[in-house]
Amino acid sequence: MSSNRKSLSTMDVLLALKDGIESDARIDPKKKRKWVDYLVLTRKDFYNRWVKEDVHKALFVSFEQEAQDLLNKYLDEVEAMLDNRQIKDPITNEERRPDERFLRAVEEKIHISESGKQSFRQEVVRKAMGAYKRGARFGLDSHLQLNDAVQHYLFDQRRDVLRLVSSAKRPDDEIRTKISAVEKRLVDEYGYDSHSAREALNYVTTLLAQE
Repeated sequence: MSSNRKSLSTMDVLLALKDGIESDARIDPKKKRKWVDYLVLTRKDFYNRWVKEDVHKALFVSFEQEAQDLLNKYLDEVEAMLDNRQIKDPITNEERRPDERFLRAVEEKIHISESGKQSFRQEVVRKAMGAYKRGARFGLDSHLQLNDAVQHYLFDQRRDVLRLVSSAKRPDDEIRTKISAVEKRLVDEYGYDSHSAREALNYVTTLLAQE
């Protein structure tokens, strides 16, 4: 480990445990394999679930507002679809049919099937109407499944930033600025330090490269 490093990340601890297990001659080889496999599963569960989500959010300068705007768009499209009515396009200002392709693109992020989409949409609208009647705002925390779908949908729209990180051996100023912005957001808003932020970013770019 580098002597100028001021913190230990989760990955550092897991790697140290792995090295300690593998180098201990007193441990039975079968137990070694079992324990190392468990550490690998622990790392995947933690990083693929929690760290990946933090990096997703850190990609957006105004993530919460973007996510809320997308949720509002989904709700408008769903209500029009269920009511079998036209919707006014915000860009062209023309009347059009609800965007089924967009709705399915969001829903598929959380594995809502074609046969299950109607009941899911009705549930979302019921919750939205319930919030409205209570005088509450239907926000990202109002429907956890839809929140997850929105986050994953938005992340897919910004994958190019992370791909730049993983593909550029000598990043130019624009790429370095984007990388620095993501790392800074991880530090300022998600409790990372510079070492763990960079590690998190590297881990997620590795996941992307494998897709």
